Amino acid sequence: MIDNTFTVFLLSYISILTIFIVNFRISQHYNIPYLFYLTVLISLISVIYIPSVLASESTHNFQIKLFVGALNIQFTMKFLELVFCFSWEYIREMPWKFAFIYLNSFPQMPESKEKFSLAMNPIIRRQNIQLILRGICQFIIIQIFLYFISSEWLSAPSSSLPPVIRYLRHGLFSVLLYLAIDAMTGVGFGTYGFLFNIQMKPIFPAFPFASTSLRQFWSRRWNRLIQTSLHLLSFVIIPNLLARFISLNNIAKSFLAFTISGFIHEYVLWFATGIWSGRYMIFFWIHFLLILLEIQMKFPMEPSTFHGKALGWLWTAGITWITTPLFFDPMINSTNITNVK
Repeated sequence: MIDNTFTVFLLSYISILTIFIVNFRISQHYNIPYLFYLTVLISLISVIYIPSVLASESTHNFQIKLFVGALNIQFTMKFLELVFCFSWEYIREMPWKFAFIYLNSFPQMPESKEKFSLAMNPIIRRQNIQLILRGICQFIIIQIFLYFISSEWLSAPSSSLPPVIRYLRHGLFSVLLYLAIDAMTGVGFGTYGFLFNIQMKPIFPAFPFASTSLRQFWSRRWNRLIQTSLHLLSFVIIPNLLARFISLNNIAKSFLAFTISGFIHEYVLWFATGIWSGRYMIFFWIHFLLILLEIQMKFPMEPSTFHGKALGWLWTAGITWITTPLFFDPMINSTNITNVK
């Protein structure tokens, strides 16, 4: 059960965001860019330090620590994007509610002032209601799955299970992870969009398990929220910061994206359990190398044919399934899954 410290964490985040928005509006009104950048710096330090101290001193609840660790990463990436990806002229014209939503959930900022108004079209509330209803339906499906699955089987150490059963459980976890992320973000995004009358899209652009290549899975079908932030960090922010010392090609930028992704997963696990497994880094590095192989081999061959799509799907599903122990075992072995259930 979530303990009362969740309220404390929530209030700390709300306080930090409220102070940020107030200073954001002041810097916009009086055209003080340095106040904005100082506010971002203070907010960035606060959003990492304050909840982290509270989590380490006031709770041992796994769910809360996992939630706080993920939020720390999200806010850190979003604050960095605000500073390094947008000009002050652009930020000065930004509606305050877009800044608030962007920090909390918006996958990508509109590209121009004109598109701010397009995103706030008055007919989009119905779409957000549909997004919320879809998330609720997915949550019900998750509950049905968990109701009929034994808690002992879910939490059994991976080493105690036969290989076939172990991989079947990993496959089930993959489906549940997809449904959980889509449900939570669907309800959250839909609620934000409904309250602020902003068009929000599902976090998954397409069904991820229909991918015909690893490259398609990671670049076009999986987790739009983190994907956009990773792209900005690895292809824009960090290369620009390193430009005077070294020039990064696309392969180096892609490697950076997968490395950052591995670090994010390691950090969240470490924050929640105190364990740094290293397996997430290996998982994402393996997928990066296999994507390079796909590009070199021009795979999938004949992607427009049924034969090519089937072969590509078998390759993608097989590699993903084979590497699932690297992704799920650290979490299974470091906590009691029945608590998460």
